[in-house]
Amino acid sequence: MVVTRAQQQLLDDQTGNYIWNNCIRNIEIEPTTQTQATEVFILRRPLPFEMAEKAPRINKQLNQSPTFSGKLTENVTKWLKGITNEFNVVKFDDSQKLGIIQTYLVDDARKWFTNNMRTLETWSEFNEAIEKIYTSTIAKEVAISQVEQRRQGLDETVMHYYNDMMELFEAMDHRMSDSLKVSYLKTGLKLSFEKEV
Repeated sequence: MVVTRAQQQLLDDQTGNYIWNNCIRNIEIEPTTQTQATEVFILRRPLPFEMAEKAPRINKQLNQSPTFSGKLTENVTKWLKGITNEFNVVKFDDSQKLGIIQTYLVDDARKWFTNNMRTLETWSEFNEAIEKIYTSTIAKEVAISQVEQRRQGLDETVMHYYNDMMELFEAMDHRMSDSLKVSYLKTGLKLSFEKEV
């Protein structure tokens, strides 16, 4: 796209006005104590100035994050791991995570959260409570069945097989021992790889 000098000047003016109106104008300068020999100023910048460049990326990232409804077919552990990862990518602290999580809960899960939000004071309390409520025995049984039947496909890479199995292990029991995981992994490997392991 070709931009004329006049268009570039207009764009520069608009950008300058935006920065002035939304960033610089809101900066407050306060002197420190009067007792100091030299005058020192504290500069406070508002949050929008610091986050202006990151906001569109963060917004897009969060809009694509999955929701959780509490249905039996959903894996709460997998969802919780994914949503926590998304929040960590945008550098939310635990209080911010707890403050925004309701946005990603729908249907029964949202009703549950609304009814229990007073007792959920920390992110870790929320994690424990939602896993306790929505981890179904059916989901664990399905995961156990899938692990027992899972075999590496002919065209499937070892890494894909491994990652898939790790998700199933997490659904079965997130405290599963490494030796048991290795045993399950070896059982499903292609014969050509099994000899090497």
